[in-house]
Amino acid sequence: MNKRLRILTLAALVPIGTAACDENSTGPADGESTTELGVNADMELQVVGDADLAEVLIDDVSLSMASPVDGPPFGTGRDCLRDARQLLREGNDEAARTQARECRMNLVRSVFEHRGEEVIDEWFARVENLIERLGEAGDEFARLADLETKLKGLLEEAYALRDGGDLVGAGERLVLALQIADRMRHRHPDFDRDPGAVVRLAMARSGEAIRLAERLIPEPTLKQETLLFRAVELRRRAQFSLEHGWYRRAVAQAHRAEQLSLVAVLNGERPTVEDAQHLLALADEMIAAAELAIGDAPTEAQQRLLQLAVRLRNRGAEAINNWQWRGVALLWRSATTAAVLIS
Repeated sequence: MNKRLRILTLAALVPIGTAACDENSTGPADGESTTELGVNADMELQVVGDADLAEVLIDDVSLSMASPVDGPPFGTGRDCLRDARQLLREGNDEAARTQARECRMNLVRSVFEHRGEEVIDEWFARVENLIERLGEAGDEFARLADLETKLKGLLEEAYALRDGGDLVGAGERLVLALQIADRMRHRHPDFDRDPGAVVRLAMARSGEAIRLAERLIPEPTLKQETLLFRAVELRRRAQFSLEHGWYRRAVAQAHRAEQLSLVAVLNGERPTVEDAQHLLALADEMIAAAELAIGDAPTEAQQRLLQLAVRLRNRGAEAINNWQWRGVALLWRSATTAAVLIS
């Protein structure tokens, strides 16, 4: 069986909701709506109140295990996060914050006990890659400057905790950072205006990301194959969410699939000079093909995406020329954005 077929077959064998102990895990959590806070409210508390993001966290963390896991700790993690939302609804903000942090700690601890430091390194890479491309993400996230400050602060806390030997604490800060980014993504005005369009673009990017990753790693290591399996599975769940109109959940799942595809390309390691050169060449190839695909009379939307791909490519090239290897995140987003215009 070839590698692509094997990955897709594995994904097909994982039922929607494996992480949730029931088949409704990618739908609204037990019919419970998000405890909505204003976009300018404390970002961490916004995450605490978001039932959709609780489910995305459970999905992502459970898939971080080496094999699909049902039941505890993920069922109890869901209950724990539900209790935190209840505290928030009752006006006990600090108790809700503390409860939610303990929930995340328990989830991270379970994965860490199963996979060790490798999973913490992966989350560091995902947050670092995310921060790297925020400069060209004004059309994606609400409160972009505040978000960048918050994510950098959480990353610094995670570094300090890791240096002090608290890897679980570091992991908790990192998964919170990913959740906050998801929250600010679906608080952007574009999401309010046309959430379906935002999700469809995220789905297209994640699909292209998986396709490009498979092309770049025709003979994947076991780690890469596992990462690609998780990306395929998250995208499959995003499609399920989209079909049911659960747009918040879908956009978060799709973006996480795109993130994991880049981690797979890098084999879960820090990017090398060779990685950077390959991704720069890929971005150039995709941009050139996109220009041909849209021709001389592109729509406004096509022109906007192409311009974004070029800006991302140029910022990424500048970063790697200055030995800032996280510029590969910009190049990856450039390539996936341009690839959407080709398909």
